[in-house]
Amino acid sequence: MERERSRHFYITAVIALIGLMTPYTMGQSVTEPGTVPGSIDDSLKCADYISGYRAAMKAGDFSGALQPWRQVLAGCPSVSEELYTDGELIYRGLFDRTGEQEYIDSIVMILTQRTYYYSNKPSNDLHKAEIILELAGDDPTYLGLCYNILAEAAGSFPEQMECRHFVQMATVAASLYAMGIIDGDEMGNAFVTAIGTVDKRMENNIAGCSNGDDLQNMETFYRTSGAMNCEGLETLYGEKLDRNFRDTVFVSKVFSMTREAGCTRSDLYYNVAVKMFANERSAKNAVRLAELNAAAGNNDKAISYFTEAYNRDTSSIARSEVLIRVALMELGQGKRQEARDRAEHAWQLNKSNAAALMLLAECYAGAELGNTFDNHTAYWVAADYLDAAVKADPSLRKEAEARIKIYMQNFPTREECFYRKILDEGVIFTVGSWVNEVTRVRFRKE
Repeated sequence: MERERSRHFYITAVIALIGLMTPYTMGQSVTEPGTVPGSIDDSLKCADYISGYRAAMKAGDFSGALQPWRQVLAGCPSVSEELYTDGELIYRGLFDRTGEQEYIDSIVMILTQRTYYYSNKPSNDLHKAEIILELAGDDPTYLGLCYNILAEAAGSFPEQMECRHFVQMATVAASLYAMGIIDGDEMGNAFVTAIGTVDKRMENNIAGCSNGDDLQNMETFYRTSGAMNCEGLETLYGEKLDRNFRDTVFVSKVFSMTREAGCTRSDLYYNVAVKMFANERSAKNAVRLAELNAAAGNNDKAISYFTEAYNRDTSSIARSEVLIRVALMELGQGKRQEARDRAEHAWQLNKSNAAALMLLAECYAGAELGNTFDNHTAYWVAADYLDAAVKADPSLRKEAEARIKIYMQNFPTREECFYRKILDEGVIFTVGSWVNEVTRVRFRKE
């Protein structure tokens, strides 16, 4: 079933609770059920009722304390802020004895009414959230209300929230997501806000934000939940990456996260690649930057980084791999002859690099050498190199044979060969133009 969702989602039961918690409209007060508004006008009576409910509380009689406390709330709601503290204690005592959820509602209402008379909304709202989490368990209605409170606080007064509140927001969001009440985007936003805030405060040594396990647990869940995306990672780590690029552990973590989220074409991933190369000017890191630039069409930068990689590692195996990468880039640009030259060089450097032979086949297959017959002869050479690749590395047999079947459909026909006085298969033939390879004749199977 489709659900409309937004940052402050509301389900029917949550709306009912919120309605209960609105204590006043303009000029009109709402008091506890069972009380008579205005029944106590005399401050002396207020004092008597206060004395009465406090005596009952001292004796542990929360049921006996409730009615006189309600009388004070009805007649003297602004007598002191302690009235609301006492009310919370009374309802908490009753809840502990009975487990009735109506007492949770009453505590939430008391805190709302306390805010009306004595302000301090941030403190009271955050306390509401903690009370709900502590008493309501995994009830989806109360979890929804708790999430709304914390999400609103994060947007309206985040500086009043402690790190534990952001951890609570992420935890509740995860539970609601598991219940199907909020979607992945909403949960992801909650985790980005929580992780980003806690991480920044820990970085700045803010008091109350020293639990690295909380941060790590949130990051781990975010990475494995399916909600991690490129936008969220950019929000979390874009600026921090520039500040902390010498922190190789951090850079490595962001590198892994961008790959896990499929963000290898994002600006953040490129920025990570730059930082990795700055920290370690290795051939591997240079090749990564070269390929990213090649994919973006920045060919001059790509060649520059490929050259850097080639010069960084002088081993024949490493250089052979670099040349293969360059050849793939050039082939993608339609530069078949240049790619062929690179692949040949790669093979000469490392005769175990069968990928060079596979690439040579690609360079020749589809090459335009002149007329139709000449173009078809290039497929003979392509098939030869696939055969050679299998001999060098038998694990390539399945891939090579599949490609050979495709190439065979483009061999010259018997008729094409007949007009050039080629009558038999197997005879030696030299493919001309820039290919300049000796091969043998094979007719297309028709």
